[in-house]
Amino acid sequence: MKKALLALAAAALVMLVAGCTSMNYVSDAGQFPADSSTYQILGRVEMNRSSPGLSGYRDLFDVAKKQYPDADDVVNVKVNVQTTRILFIFKFNTYELSGIVIKYK
Repeated sequence: MKKALLALAAAALVMLVAGCTSMNYVSDAGQFPADSSTYQILGRVEMNRSSPGLSGYRDLFDVAKKQYPDADDVVNVKVNVQTTRILFIFKFNTYELSGIVIKYK
């Protein structure tokens, strides 16, 4: 009986302490320029951050410039937020930004 009660208490503690995570779609800003002859697609860029900050686009563009030095713009920017909750009190957000890097001709 003691072992069963102890196992039940341990299971309840694990369920209480274990966090849950959810992913939410935040935005889909921008589209490709209409005339595809005016730009060249260089590739895709992605980054994660723990706070929204003042300019997620600026940080994403900085990452794009490191990967593709000829980059002129990041288009088709998508933002998702992953929320992790622990004990229903603590909440941690991770923002996932991605986009397509282009160079204008």
